[in-house]
Amino acid sequence: MNIFKAGANLAKQRAGASGIYMFGSSIGQSLRSNSTSATLFTVQASFAAKNRRYTSNRYPQYEQEQQRQRQQFEESEWDFRTGGSNNGKVKLLRPTIWAVTFTAGTFYICSNILANRHQQQTQEKPYGIFDIFGFGRGHGDEEERTWALMADLHVQRLVGRAHKVVGEAHAKTIRRIAYLPSWIPFELKRSMVIAADKWHSLSRGERCVYAITGINAVVFGMWQIPRLLPIMARCFLHDPRNGLSYTMLTSTFSHREIWHFLFNSIALVSFGTTLADTMGPEHFTAFYLSAGVISSLASHLLSPLRPALILPSLGASGAVYAVVGSIMMIFPHSKIALIFLPFLPLTISQAFPALMAYDLAGAVLGWRSFNHIAHLGGGLFGIAYIEWFARQWERLVKAAEHRYMRKNNNN
Repeated sequence: MNIFKAGANLAKQRAGASGIYMFGSSIGQSLRSNSTSATLFTVQASFAAKNRRYTSNRYPQYEQEQQRQRQQFEESEWDFRTGGSNNGKVKLLRPTIWAVTFTAGTFYICSNILANRHQQQTQEKPYGIFDIFGFGRGHGDEEERTWALMADLHVQRLVGRAHKVVGEAHAKTIRRIAYLPSWIPFELKRSMVIAADKWHSLSRGERCVYAITGINAVVFGMWQIPRLLPIMARCFLHDPRNGLSYTMLTSTFSHREIWHFLFNSIALVSFGTTLADTMGPEHFTAFYLSAGVISSLASHLLSPLRPALILPSLGASGAVYAVVGSIMMIFPHSKIALIFLPFLPLTISQAFPALMAYDLAGAVLGWRSFNHIAHLGGGLFGIAYIEWFARQWERLVKAAEHRYMRKNNNN
């Protein structure tokens, strides 16, 4: 497709020659489970009521409280906003409007960011918000400015004279590390330089995917802080009955269990870097955020069909499904390896439809382990986007570039 020509060579090499790896059931990991949800409600109720910290010597009592609250939860329908039953009412219009507005707004904003980047590149200005390490440019070309930064005495004391950098932003990062306060250990500064070298050696698409993974890691860490559990349960779980729409987005970055976080992170890095290099980071960001919201919306809209199966959901699985579906459409013959079946070579066009069929069976039969509808919604969104809507991205970017050109001409 024309829209992917710019990044196709790099992505094809990674997807075709090296292969794309699907790590077991990482693509289809649970967005929700009975025990996880019950634990979340348990911890919220116990901490909100007693407002004290449970230490190791109180752990047996804490386990008893968990069991009691779990039983209470299973016998009632919980609503985080009101702290009680919502009588199973699920609003459909408000979350639909919110999801459509968010998706359109996200693509509009990201297309404007890319158009602004193109405009600034032609005018030799700072790149913008996606280049977080550069605050501006001096006189001369980039090579001269980079050489001047690395010739600084403090920089040479830290990394030596022969340290290789990949650009001006990389050199600026090392210079900032070199000028950190003297009380910071030299070994720590060297470790920071190594991390900066690794970061700047990544492509822009890889940086985008790792940034998303980092956000997931921060949210996962917040789940592990007991005093934050009531806030996390309210703001980072999507419950169709509580009337909150923004949680369709925030729950995409939310993982309560370590295995859930690791599986989704591995899958996102395995497939997302290829797609982000093909699309570009701005396009991928808009696609990924929209996929997370749309997959949550699909689960939300169909939840009234089986009220008994409604549970709060969380996780990036729906968005990851969309990423894998898009990869299947762009590189249908890419080889993948399943962690549980490494001896069975498969193409992504064989594995992903089988995975979707499994989720379809789970949705029809009412299996409660996974949020199968969110998985299906994400996968179908990824397939449909590449097939029908991806070309609209170029039009959005061109329209934004024309607006910037008219604005500059008027000035």
